[in-house]
Amino acid sequence: MKYTLSARNEKKHGKTLFFLMVFVLIILGISSLLLVPPDFQDCKSGQANPKCACPAEEKYIGKRNIIFVDVTDPLAAGKIKDVERIIEEVSFNETGLINWIKSGKKIEKTSVYMLSDKKPVEMEPIATYCSLPPSVTWLFSKFSERQERQIKDGAKSTVSEAIKTIVSKSSVAFSHIVEGLAIATSSASNWNSGSKLILISDLYENSPTCGYFDSQAIPAFNAIPSECKKWVDILGENISKRKTSTNRTTVAICQILSKKQQNGLISFWRELFQSKLDYDILLSCDPEEIDNRSKTLN
Repeated sequence: MKYTLSARNEKKHGKTLFFLMVFVLIILGISSLLLVPPDFQDCKSGQANPKCACPAEEKYIGKRNIIFVDVTDPLAAGKIKDVERIIEEVSFNETGLINWIKSGKKIEKTSVYMLSDKKPVEMEPIATYCSLPPSVTWLFSKFSERQERQIKDGAKSTVSEAIKTIVSKSSVAFSHIVEGLAIATSSASNWNSGSKLILISDLYENSPTCGYFDSQAIPAFNAIPSECKKWVDILGENISKRKTSTNRTTVAICQILSKKQQNGLISFWRELFQSKLDYDILLSCDPEEIDNRSKTLN
């Protein structure tokens, strides 16, 4: 009798152990599928490839951020550090695991624009890079350790090249800030509503269209020329909340202080953005504050 009961118990425990093992294997299988990162663009170590570390398929790109740098005047040494920190921390701002899975394994793409002697309509990003997926996902990727290092090194070199270009930039005659922002945010491949728009500038617009702020009083926003208003409306349409997006655009201004500070400068830009948004912009050069604002808005 005891032998029969013992055999039955062993058989019962055996079945329980079997189903438990099957359950664990299923969980591990599902987890590995969830954690496999998407394929990346080809990336050679040490090469500043504009698409380095970005997904091979566009569907895995979520927010498309823009960092717009105005170096009409040479950057002071202290401000160079701010620019470096913003570019580096935005580019390597690793996506949280839960948010990464919930978003469908999407990462953020960031394009860096710089005002130059080119007309605003001819502007192209001086660098483009993507945030990397969560560190734990590399354990489930098909990449070898060497390939993983190539991807990360390539991303870093892209950022380094962007910073070198900005630091070495000489002064330019015009500063088409409003027009440049409108055109940059009109690029569907580099921008979508609900992303981060970071402006690094002394905020002195100097153009035939919107005025010469450094040689005249800062105009009231409601008194800007009609030609300038056209660009403001384009910018406003690009950064406004869309029906296709539940996110709100984060607008951050990192001000480069110039030798002279005219009254009404910050007020002008605040009014410009608030005329298109129902919330205030952020005045900060701190990447952490910018990231927190984005999380608060969304």
